Amino acid sequence: MPIITISRQLGSLGDEIAKVVADKFGYEYIEKSKISKVLSDQGFSAPEVEKYDEKKPSVWQSLSMQKTRFSHLIQAAVYELAAHENVMIVGRGGQTILKDFPGTLHIRIIAPFETRLSRLIEQKQCDEKDAQRIIRQSDRDSSGYISAYFDADWDDRDLYDLVINTRTMSLDTCVATITCVVDADEFKKSSQPFEKFKDLALTHKAQAFLLGIPRVGVTNVSVEKGVAILSGLARTSEAIEECERALLNIKGITKVNNQMKKGSFA
Repeated sequence: MPIITISRQLGSLGDEIAKVVADKFGYEYIEKSKISKVLSDQGFSAPEVEKYDEKKPSVWQSLSMQKTRFSHLIQAAVYELAAHENVMIVGRGGQTILKDFPGTLHIRIIAPFETRLSRLIEQKQCDEKDAQRIIRQSDRDSSGYISAYFDADWDDRDLYDLVINTRTMSLDTCVATITCVVDADEFKKSSQPFEKFKDLALTHKAQAFLLGIPRVGVTNVSVEKGVAILSGLARTSEAIEECERALLNIKGITKVNNQMKKGSFA
């Protein structure tokens, strides 16, 4: 079965549809709590996750090293979880991170603003003004998150294989529609590049861990089958050794091919 990513507007029934489909096919349902657990295991605290996760970064956050670190770690988390079998990834930019990989199905769930508004008022028992503010803020955050971290347009139809408008479609009809696609021959015959996902997860973890090491310039690192290939500049031999130690401390990296050189940089 395909890896499924779900992009959804607030009030579109996206979360509800995703949960039903995940249960129907026995998918591992991956959303905020599981992503946060993976990020926290990499040293990104819960308050920091809350600050950056599916949020449009502020001007100061956009310029910070922590934003770059989060970018690498969120991609590492998605790749790591995608390497599991039968997974559904809700939000987090999964449609962009896993774009063009075989065996992936990217679904977008939308609804008109007024439809979403009436649902939110009923769900949260709030007044119309508060519901409008919540929806607009959610849309700004989701759009800004995808733009800032993945240089993509949240509303770009080319990111998705299937777009469902729930204005008139019931939850059951939406689930039936997705079921037809999941059961299609195109996805039955496709396979996921699990080993590639593992390598990419380790590559982004490595890039995150190298950020902020003193006396180190721009570094380049890639991981293949547990071997990290590292290049770049550092001012001292000690800094080069520190980079190598940092990579070897990452679970899954067994060896470092260290091609860094000592030199000066701006």
